Amino acid sequence: MFELSIAERHILGNPRMVLFTVISVALAVGVIVVLIGLTEGYRQDLIDNTVENSPHVTVSPKEGEDYIYLYRTLAAIATEHPEVVAASPRLVGGAAAKHRDNVKGITFIGVDPLQEDLLLRVQEEVVWGDFYDLQFRRYAAVVGSALADDLELKVGDKFRITRLDASLQLTAVGIIETGTGLDRTLIYLPLGTAQQLLGEGDVVTEVGIRLSEIYAAPAIAADLNGRTLYKAESWQEKSRDVLEMLDTQQYYSWAFYLLIFFISGLGIVNTMIMIVSRRTREIGILMAMGASRGSIIKIFILESVILGPPSALLGGGLAHVAAKLIGTIEVPAEFYMTDRMTVVLDLGTFLYVALFALVVNFIAGIYPAFKASRLDPVKAIATE
Repeated sequence: MFELSIAERHILGNPRMVLFTVISVALAVGVIVVLIGLTEGYRQDLIDNTVENSPHVTVSPKEGEDYIYLYRTLAAIATEHPEVVAASPRLVGGAAAKHRDNVKGITFIGVDPLQEDLLLRVQEEVVWGDFYDLQFRRYAAVVGSALADDLELKVGDKFRITRLDASLQLTAVGIIETGTGLDRTLIYLPLGTAQQLLGEGDVVTEVGIRLSEIYAAPAIAADLNGRTLYKAESWQEKSRDVLEMLDTQQYYSWAFYLLIFFISGLGIVNTMIMIVSRRTREIGILMAMGASRGSIIKIFILESVILGPPSALLGGGLAHVAAKLIGTIEVPAEFYMTDRMTVVLDLGTFLYVALFALVVNFIAGIYPAFKASRLDPVKAIATE
């Protein structure tokens, strides 16, 4: 078909205009893919932090009480559910840690190492030492990596932890790196040691529960609330505000993506109009030789469609490079729940965006093509 051959000749004969059109669409595709990847990466980090780095169900003290006293009984009730993998009693509190001349505020968590590892897979995040040493050494501690750096603390060093009038000398038996803001404040202690520091007897502040099926959390929390006087919350309930914020953010993100494509489409329309204005005489000659107005429309739409696939592929390449660079950027873990930005590049997302780009490219070529088809052949040929 002669329309295709003419469209190809136009494209090959004007590389500068082609380059401008391809880059404008590629940038739109790349930006949208990266933005979607950033949004999905943040969502994934949030879910990972919520689901993997925190209990699926958290049981807190009864109303009016600060501690759980019958935590062994509570843990036994929780494990009656077949979905419960672990029920770990935890004593969480604040204190100050001192090593040499360095003093830092910390959050200590007293645990049974076996149950806590089943709960949060802590051993996988220990970069030095052994988390299970807490089971055999009463005055031992596993310290967050950033906190260890701030205190200039190494495995085997002794340091002191102080809370009000109580003070204990501990030995660092491990360094843990969660990749979150906890690394700057976290210290794991044996449960008995934390209870000694707190001075409130055989108590805990919460019982963390891990499930084999994470979406069973609301039902199990509701059952525990009905059977006990304690307050059980699922991970969905505890993170409701953040999850709702992400859902709202996604709507704004899609509006932003549409705006980018609209701007890109305007750029393509402008480019195609410039092409039409520069080829007025050529269009007139084609029409004088018998080319129909429909053929003129086909020629310019074909030009637009031909430029779509390379634009989408180039956009995908730009997105891949940008994602790699963004992945090297360090961010404050206490604000972003991770120490590096994550960009999730999904093939489905790229194909969806690429298809959208092709549609925009096609629509953007319709108006210039229609304008070209409406030219008067005599006047077009007479144009200088």
